[in-house]
Amino acid sequence: MLSVVIPTWNSEEGLARTLASLVSAAAEGVIREVVVVDAGSTDGTLAVADAAGCLVIDAGGTWGDRIAQAIPVMRRAPWIMLLPPHVLLEGDWFREVSAFMERCERANRADSAAACFRLEYDEFGLRARLVERAIAICARVCGLPMPEQGLMFSRRLWDRIKRDGPVGGHDRLVRRIGRRQIRVLRAHAVVIASDRSQSSVPGLSRIAVHLLAALGIPVAETFLRRGDGDRFGDRSEAGR
Repeated sequence: MLSVVIPTWNSEEGLARTLASLVSAAAEGVIREVVVVDAGSTDGTLAVADAAGCLVIDAGGTWGDRIAQAIPVMRRAPWIMLLPPHVLLEGDWFREVSAFMERCERANRADSAAACFRLEYDEFGLRARLVERAIAICARVCGLPMPEQGLMFSRRLWDRIKRDGPVGGHDRLVRRIGRRQIRVLRAHAVVIASDRSQSSVPGLSRIAVHLLAALGIPVAETFLRRGDGDRFGDRSEAGR
């Protein structure tokens, strides 16, 4: 039913954690394959992917270029999920995803609807809860999910989107899908810090820049290239 694409770059520990959260879905037959699209990792990322039985693609370019190279090689599922490393999907998330895909197929909306997860940070404290709330508002009210929330859509929708040209980045993909077409599921995607000495919670400035970029304001794209994407496995366009 579902093929998963994980863009990586020196994401050894984060990839291992993300893959572990996908095991139950694979056992239930919801996930048919996982494609790791790597931008030249020099750590143990590829070894982790190989040990888990993932298909590995070495791809460069922008985030959108790498996704576009991964999707054509996937042959086992009509639905696609984009997920960065360092993100864990909680509980029986795959049951809600399965229900969403089935509803879309019954309603003939598979070529237009998409979904993402609620975002949670693996930290205590008021700051983490405030950031989660701000992101929830962006996703639910404005239809502007962060890359860490994952993104699910059908292959038919992807085929329609790519006819308009290269995607470029996550924010542009969201705009092409259409903000009103993205449903926020109840299941949580939990962000784990890639380095124990760092916080997994982004600054409010990153959220503001994401909001501007997703709204199509060009000035924001300059700031998206400053390096936050390295934490989520993508050097280009800051994970966008």
